Amino acid sequence: MTLEDWGWDERWALQAAEEGVERSSVGRVVGQDRSSWSTQTDSGLRTARLPSTSGVHPSPVVGDWVLVEPGPMPSDPWSIRAVLPRRSRISRGASGTGGGEQVLASNVDKVWIVHGLDMPFKPRRLERYMTLAWNGGVAPEVILTKADLAEDLEATLAEVQAIAMGTPVHSVSSEDPERVYALRDTLTPGSTVSLLGPSGVGKSTLVNLLAEADVAATGEVREKDRKGRHTTTRRELFQIPGGALLLDTPGMRELRLGVSEEGLRQTFADIEDIGKECRFRDCRHEAEPGCAVLEAVDHGTLDPSRLASYRKLQAEAAHELRKADPLARAAALSDWKTSLKTLKHHPKHKSRQ
Repeated sequence: MTLEDWGWDERWALQAAEEGVERSSVGRVVGQDRSSWSTQTDSGLRTARLPSTSGVHPSPVVGDWVLVEPGPMPSDPWSIRAVLPRRSRISRGASGTGGGEQVLASNVDKVWIVHGLDMPFKPRRLERYMTLAWNGGVAPEVILTKADLAEDLEATLAEVQAIAMGTPVHSVSSEDPERVYALRDTLTPGSTVSLLGPSGVGKSTLVNLLAEADVAATGEVREKDRKGRHTTTRRELFQIPGGALLLDTPGMRELRLGVSEEGLRQTFADIEDIGKECRFRDCRHEAEPGCAVLEAVDHGTLDPSRLASYRKLQAEAAHELRKADPLARAAALSDWKTSLKTLKHHPKHKSRQ
């Protein structure tokens, strides 16, 4: 095994050389536990840790290329000394009231949004996952698993494609190996693909099918609601025949978006395009005169539930920005005070004074 087997390329080599990093001290994080990281180096798989005085920032995640060094004793774990700058990252809004983001994976080339066809399709969930991928600068694809269990595969494919807006959509089944192999043929050696989706959709099973081995733990889903049992408990990178790398992730019950609006522009490209015809450049598509987006809803060319989802995710991104940025909080407070002052001078309220 060499670094190239885990995604190392000329760009990484040039970046390392510019920073004075020796190849022998480079490893890629392929697994993460609470306080230790599994790293693949030219000399093999090494367990590494963060020394308490290291001050390494950002904290390593699966997919990172890191600078490591052996411990003083052969039996000691290695130490992570630095994280090479990331090309891309998959992150969500951190839980709690403090804002910020939680990075789930890094240096990903493609995101597979996995949905099981043994359960009803949820378009709003797909929009949220697509926005998450685009926010990180990674192109998503939609993988529909358990195609043999679909009640109406063609109808579901059409519904997904309408939401995906040109994003590739694939359907696979464990009962049809040819479809699985065709999906694997779309990957290039050394590329990293992150699988995202809730528990029970078949992410780990798909990894095993593509790897042609039981490399990822799988479990049954509950018959009454088709929900999984969180068999996958850690993020882990697996190699598959052909040289691509699959990053399996635990299912997420909560998926907060970060502060970036780029993902919204990509996911809702249809609304963005229609909005260019609005009378006002800063139209919010709520009640403004000459709003092309509202006219599209009235004419039946835009699904009102899709517009509602767009507004909801916009509001969520703005909320995350206010939590993370003091200047954004101050601007929002100023706008709120201005609105109150304007409201006080409205004829409806002046008559009550």
